[in-house]
Amino acid sequence: MTLGPSAPPGEVTGRVLLLREGGALIVDEGRRPLLFLDPERLAASGAMDRDLVLARPLRRARPAQIAGPVSGGDRVSAAGRPLPGVVVRVLARAHPTVVGTFNREFGSGRREWVLPDDRRLPPIEVRGGSLGAEPGEKVVVAVAGFPGPGRPEPFGPVVERLGAAGDPDAETAAIIRSLGLPDTFPPEALAEADRLPREVNEAECEGRLDLRSHTVFTIDDEDARDLDDAVSLAGPDRDGVVWRLGVHIADVSHYVPEGSALDREAARRGTSVYLADRVLPMFPPALSNGIASLHPGPDRLTISVLLDVDAYGRVVGYDIARSVIRSAARLTYEEAAALMSSGPGAERPGGAGVLPPAAPPAGSVAEVLRAMAPLAERLRRRRMQRGSLDFDLVEEKARLDGQGRPLAVVRRRRDAATRLIEEFMIAANEAVADYLLWSGVPFIRRVHEEPLREDLVALREMLAPLGYRVPTTRVPRPAELQAILEASRGRPEGPEVHKALLQALPQARYSASPGGHYALASANYTHFTSPIRRYPDLTVHRRVAALLEGRARPDEVDAGRLEALAEACSRAERSAERAEAESLELMKARLGLASLGAVEEGEVVGVFDFGAFVRLPNGVEGLVAAAEGGRDLRPGGRIRVQVVRADVARRRVDLQPV
Repeated sequence: MTLGPSAPPGEVTGRVLLLREGGALIVDEGRRPLLFLDPERLAASGAMDRDLVLARPLRRARPAQIAGPVSGGDRVSAAGRPLPGVVVRVLARAHPTVVGTFNREFGSGRREWVLPDDRRLPPIEVRGGSLGAEPGEKVVVAVAGFPGPGRPEPFGPVVERLGAAGDPDAETAAIIRSLGLPDTFPPEALAEADRLPREVNEAECEGRLDLRSHTVFTIDDEDARDLDDAVSLAGPDRDGVVWRLGVHIADVSHYVPEGSALDREAARRGTSVYLADRVLPMFPPALSNGIASLHPGPDRLTISVLLDVDAYGRVVGYDIARSVIRSAARLTYEEAAALMSSGPGAERPGGAGVLPPAAPPAGSVAEVLRAMAPLAERLRRRRMQRGSLDFDLVEEKARLDGQGRPLAVVRRRRDAATRLIEEFMIAANEAVADYLLWSGVPFIRRVHEEPLREDLVALREMLAPLGYRVPTTRVPRPAELQAILEASRGRPEGPEVHKALLQALPQARYSASPGGHYALASANYTHFTSPIRRYPDLTVHRRVAALLEGRARPDEVDAGRLEALAEACSRAERSAERAEAESLELMKARLGLASLGAVEEGEVVGVFDFGAFVRLPNGVEGLVAAAEGGRDLRPGGRIRVQVVRADVARRRVDLQPV
């Protein structure tokens, strides 16, 4: 059995994950199950969901009982359950504060408690003051006493009142507080950001590769402000077969020294969080939207990855350099896609694409972009040949009015420009990972484990009625799963097949240890291209910069500290994903409340024993109960429904067939 760090012999450290059917698993930071706690031992331990504990097995392990990673967090099941165990002691609490709804009752005495929004947590008895909270308010309670022998419920005082349950501002604040997301910067970090220069001076450009005369531009979302990646293209070579693709990433490491106040706060946050109505950035706006952001016009400091790509989509060489660029344009994905599909030499829709003629692309952004399009397609096809997965997923985003009220939840599919940027960023990340691997300097990798057998079995049962075969007697090659994705692409059930397959895979994570990326079929991968919004990328930038300047020494890196940082960044990423999903569900519930009584034709997007979920044209997803005929519907079908109820606090919309 793999021992957790600092655990005595025969014991393990891990996190508690509650199971729907009762009891809990203790998993390591890679989400691999270590031990199983039955309901009685879980109750006796005093541990709550996601607490870090020291535990020991109740009997000797057999190798076959040690399973692979638990995927999906909330989807944990007891299938493939490991050895039974018992908690020795709780090492760290995951919930020093809890967000929930305040309640009060009068019986034999006055009793006040908070019902947590996270239903995996027990009710919290209010002791030590309620700040005058009234029943039905969203509050934050600081847990002063945790469950233990003779004390089934945790307790503590109310430390913040957020507002009435169901109020949009209170619900958004509850999401932020419940996940412990910082929404203000400490004064020292703001002061450092305010002292940053507003423009690049010529002295800072000395010794850097000068790319200011090249046609460089950014492609991003319409409302993006932290523009941390830009692209360019030069070539071909004299033989007309090799092009030099430039991926230029904001050199945040130049402005944020390790150990500074800005760095400490960025490490604490781990990532930017993009809620439906606001952004909680990793850096203050003076840096994230200012001197580091690659806005068109002014000089910007970057680290450039220059990739030599041949006519078959092979990266035959690369160079990495600290550089200075001057972006010529800031394109949205929609604008870039329109340029790619128009004008001379444009790729035919659905075609394989051909490389541009043997002449350097002209200086205009449109001409360079059109020259990039077939190159990106060649890179993608090369990646598919090695077995990489290519999901056709739909991105949802709330469209708001000037007061932050939702108008609709719009869905955007990947277009040619989105795929182009994806391919270029993947190629740059792989080149940097290769560079660091051969340097011998420890760095944070992006790893993705193989799927678990029990998840593959569940996927097989879901897809078999649709005619798709999922191997379960062995771990399938990524190419086998890609064949399912391709077979379902464009079919009515396609979106649900892609979504189900993605959910059957473990979540990617950060690690300082070597490990491949299953979904990308990549033996060595890292994150380098988003240092403004992801802290692991900033650490990779520092490793690269140290190597380029000849000051990197492998023995200067504390491997244990680096692994702890990687694990913290993985947890921050999970929290950000949960916050973003909950924020979007909140907007859908608000839309449902504004649509009460409306009759619309919707699409069936999921069918379960309790009913079916139907998506309306404005993006609201509501439930048609089984008693109303929801169980008889089929995914992809159409049905006319009326919005009959909406509960913003519970994020629920109820529909009735018309």
